[in-house]
Amino acid sequence: MAEKVIYRIVQKDLRRSIIEGKYKVGDLLPSENELCSKYGISRMTVRNALNNLETEGLIERQKGKGSIVRLKRKSIELLSIKGFTEIMKGKERKIDTVFLHKPILLDWEDGFYWPLSEEEIISKCIYLKRVRMSAEKPIMMEKTYLSNMNLPSFCTEEFINKSLFDTLIVNHDIEMTGVVQKFRAIPANAELADSLQLIVGAPVLEIIRKLTTNREGFFVYSFAYCNTDDFTIEA
Repeated sequence: MAEKVIYRIVQKDLRRSIIEGKYKVGDLLPSENELCSKYGISRMTVRNALNNLETEGLIERQKGKGSIVRLKRKSIELLSIKGFTEIMKGKERKIDTVFLHKPILLDWEDGFYWPLSEEEIISKCIYLKRVRMSAEKPIMMEKTYLSNMNLPSFCTEEFINKSLFDTLIVNHDIEMTGVVQKFRAIPANAELADSLQLIVGAPVLEIIRKLTTNREGFFVYSFAYCNTDDFTIEA
């Protein structure tokens, strides 16, 4: 196998180990010599993989010490691609994710909020619906839509860390690179009131996002609804 392909395998293996917690923040990755021996590749190929992980913000390379896990992936304006926990104040509380609707392949809704390309429409969309909980109290409900472009097994995959972003980057090499987002206060309808344990008409913060990725033409669309009675959103 060509080394230019193998370095991607090394990068992907190490990325998965970091994101899944095999290597924790502050841990040293195996040395370049150990990785060369394990994969049967040159030092230059190993360095290409490690350089890419450093660019992603997953590690920091220190001369004389090696590659140290940092897990400081870049933030996209308001919302961090590290996950929902990182954008909520009161981080000492455990945040959990509950799927109200597991990923399913559907036709795009008529009159979808964002304009769609012909390729997106033909590929159909993968839809999922989740609620984020803190101390058993729902604080955000999110509906997510992504095109079924080259994601043949996505609907049957187990989410890594219950995170869409972690799953996309580890399993599909899809990383978020930017975002367009809009905010508005709206009254809770019956669906939101039920999901967030509010009364109908209670104020809810709506965050509408279109996330760009490193895969050309592939976008993630998100409609998040926040109950900010006990939490504020960190910019």
